[in-house]
Amino acid sequence: MNRIKKNNVMNMLSSAAEDCLLLSYRFSERGEELSISTLARGLGVGDSTVTAMIQKLAKLKLVNHVPRREISLSESGVVLARNLIRRHRLIETYLHQKLGYTWDEVHLEAESIEHAVSEKFVEAIDRELGFPQFDPHGDPIPTRESAHDSRKLKRLSEMGVGDHGKVARIVEGKPDALLYLSRLGIGLGTDVEVTYAPAQDEIVHISVEGVQRTLGANVAANIMVE
Repeated sequence: MNRIKKNNVMNMLSSAAEDCLLLSYRFSERGEELSISTLARGLGVGDSTVTAMIQKLAKLKLVNHVPRREISLSESGVVLARNLIRRHRLIETYLHQKLGYTWDEVHLEAESIEHAVSEKFVEAIDRELGFPQFDPHGDPIPTRESAHDSRKLKRLSEMGVGDHGKVARIVEGKPDALLYLSRLGIGLGTDVEVTYAPAQDEIVHISVEGVQRTLGANVAANIMVE
């Protein structure tokens, strides 16, 4: 998709449709099911609202969708969504590194301004930051050509007793969850080790920089360790 065509398509999308495309990309990036119902839950809206947005995205040839079947992004949809993700994550990184926002604050702030900034502004941010590879949550920042992440990461919830490493990424990083992790002393680069993980228990016991902590299995599943 060339730059002129991409800009024309972006101008035709509402902020809600952009959010739908972004979430579709994130689900695909993580290998999760992409459907009307999962998108509706993720966006916090009704199925009918998502159906209307998907129909519009399909008309723009950004998604492939057959009613009552799973949705997939088209090649053009992947390129555009990657550009939107790049913009969002670069703005988050700028807010964090240059303006002092904490990692639990950047997402909502970036969402409030990302629809209004130009591509020139985004590229200027990238240069100013020194072309960062990851955002404040450890999510990879796509380049204009690709979104490859070569790191080999494990979910904390899937690690065994004695396994250890450094926190490299937080997925599904909602503000309240990120604030909770901060209070436990967990952030990017934090050393963690699993000390007790009973098979029938919903609690994972870990050492955080030598301090014993407990996490719910659902929280541990969102912590990626390198």
